[in-house]
Amino acid sequence: MRLACAAILLTIVPLLAGEVGFDDRYYYRLTNSYLGDGYSLDSTATGKLLPMMTKSSGTAGQYWKFTAAGGCYRIGNVLLGSGYALDNYNNGSHLPFLSVSGNASGQCWHFTPEHDGYIRLTNDYLGNSRSLDTYSDGEHLPFMAETSTATGQYWKLTRLSRQ
Repeated sequence: MRLACAAILLTIVPLLAGEVGFDDRYYYRLTNSYLGDGYSLDSTATGKLLPMMTKSSGTAGQYWKFTAAGGCYRIGNVLLGSGYALDNYNNGSHLPFLSVSGNASGQCWHFTPEHDGYIRLTNDYLGNSRSLDTYSDGEHLPFMAETSTATGQYWKLTRLSRQ
């Protein structure tokens, strides 16, 4: 009984404190409410290293790792390794891409709890005014949209394998 209560508290307390509960020893799949579980955040391994939404599978680009980085998290994946992290261009489009890991404010991500277990992804560079979203066209490319209630801005973390 005491162990069951402790387990429940360990799950609930971070949520009450406004934190997202995930175990940084595991990889996670990122899907959003707009596209559902059938499409996951993925990345290319060549060229501009752009994130994309592809059919959910076991590919290395869909295994994401969250590394604590001074009050925020750096987001990387197995495909590119720890040397690269999700960032966004500092031009007017603010398109996300995977950049060499560093102390860039665009690589400092925050996970804000939303309804039904979803989270919102924002970063220090753009603040809370923009959130990771996906276009509603056929390619569904990720972009940094003005923060709203658009379903593409609600992300789900699904725990995969241990690192």
